Amino acid sequence: MAFLEFRNVSKVYPPNVRALENVTFSLEKGEFVFVQGATGAGKTTLFRLITREERPTKGEIWFSGRRIDNLDSQLVPFLRQRLGVVFQDLELVPEWTVYEHLVAPLFVLGMNGREALQAAKKMLSLLGLEDKSFFQVRCLSGGEKQKLCVGRALIHRPKLVLADEPTGNLDEVSAMEVLKLLFEFSRREKATVVVATHNRALLGCFPARVIFLEKGRVWEGER
Repeated sequence: MAFLEFRNVSKVYPPNVRALENVTFSLEKGEFVFVQGATGAGKTTLFRLITREERPTKGEIWFSGRRIDNLDSQLVPFLRQRLGVVFQDLELVPEWTVYEHLVAPLFVLGMNGREALQAAKKMLSLLGLEDKSFFQVRCLSGGEKQKLCVGRALIHRPKLVLADEPTGNLDEVSAMEVLKLLFEFSRREKATVVVATHNRALLGCFPARVIFLEKGRVWEGER
């Protein structure tokens, strides 16, 4: 069975907005995947279905051998603990430091202080933010904030990472740094990483599978 699978999934919002239409695809463990589509194509809806912020109107979604679209609500937090999500709107706390953002998800998972400190130090090194570990987020550049979001999503070593437009507001150099972090994590941890983007220019920068999304429908390969 595939690691992540959509089976004839549709999502319709009232009154009759069809965000996704009979979407079917499957991903294997360790794949690095771009989901490319214009704004409004359905990329964010796709991710919200995986994180169970939304439920499909019809169809099935399977993750790691378990159907998740009908998962009991009490089990949804456990599902989300297995995911790493880079949010489009960052969702950072301006008053928190870089270090606090990295250790917070580890404390939620029950990791002790010493283990969390070691994990944070390692991630800070990977992000190139060692000298800013106790800076408040408000003091970071846009690229540094996006790197921190990536680090927060990866620090608990999830096997599925969803990055929603992680380079949308970055210059070319910062965008490549963020994508490199995600790509190297996928290779190192054998994790499945899915990057949603509207920018076709990014697709040839890394060896990756590409799923195209247009008006709620998917296909693979150029057309």
